[in-house]
Order: sequence, then C-alpha cells, then structure tokens
Amino acid sequence: MVCRLSLGRDDVVATDEELSEALEQSERMRSRLLDLVDEDTVAFGAIMDAVRMPKADQAQRSARGAALTKATLGAAAVPLETLSAARQTLALAASLAGRANTGTASDLGVAVQLARAAAEGALLNVAINLSSLPPGDGVDRYRREGQAEIEAARASAGAAAATIAGGLGLE
Repeated sequence: MVCRLSLGRDDVVATDEELSEALEQSERMRSRLLDLVDEDTVAFGAIMDAVRMPKADQAQRSARGAALTKATLGAAAVPLETLSAARQTLALAASLAGRANTGTASDLGVAVQLARAAAEGALLNVAINLSSLPPGDGVDRYRREGQAEIEAARASAGAAAATIAGGLGLE
C-alpha cells in the first residue's frame, strides 16, 4: 500500500522505479511468508509422525530417534526462513522510511512493527525446536544463523522506526 500510494507523486523522495521494485519485492515477500505458514504446518506434521513411530525395541527406538531429530531440524528450518523473510521485509521498509508518501508513514510504521514481531516470533520458534536437540553441526549453524538474522532485523527495525517516528514528530 505504501508503494502504491507513493507511485507517481512529485513530493516523494523515492523514484517510481525504486517504488515499483519495492512493490514487487514486498509482493514476493508476502507470498513467501504465506507459503511458510503451510510449510510450518507440514514440518510440525513430520514431528508428529516421528513421535508416533513404534519404539518397542532398540532398532525401532533408534529409527524413531533419527526421524525425530531430522524432523525437528526441519521444523527449525522453516521459522529460520521466516526470520530471514521478516528481516528482508524490515530492510525493505527501512529503505522506504522517510522516502515514501508521508501520508503513509503510520502504515509503514505498523508494517515495521509487524515484521519485527514476525522476526522475534520466528526466532523463538527456532529456539524451541532446537532446544530438544543436542549441540551439533545443524543445531549450532541454525543458532548462529538465527542470531545473525535477528541482529540484522532489529537494526533495520530500529532504523526504520526512528526515521518514521522522527518524521511524525515523535521522539
């Protein structure tokens, strides 16, 4: 909406080319985030399938444990990707802050807050999934990636929020 209401206006700092590209990026992000909701459901289903596996003997317990570890890592991968998409959304919003239609500043601010909440929530979901797994290559890598993504997301959110608040006369 911010891009659509900014296109073609003479009083907007961002060029129409930049706004069109931002609009395309935001539509791709919106679509990807919606797809990730479905992927998260599938990933949770894989965990439940693993939990339901038989465990009567050692071979079954081993197979169940391996399946559960694989499914849990898969379940952590989806919110990690959600965190990445939210971070990209925040970077896009930050690039528009102070450069789009001033009448849409509050809408952009709400988008920033929602994307930040999505990023923070995704990080929590990564952490809860990893909490049941022992340290190892996949677990450690996901933790590092999650930390890097949230730091970038928080930086973009802070920068965008400050610019928007300043433009609205807030401290």
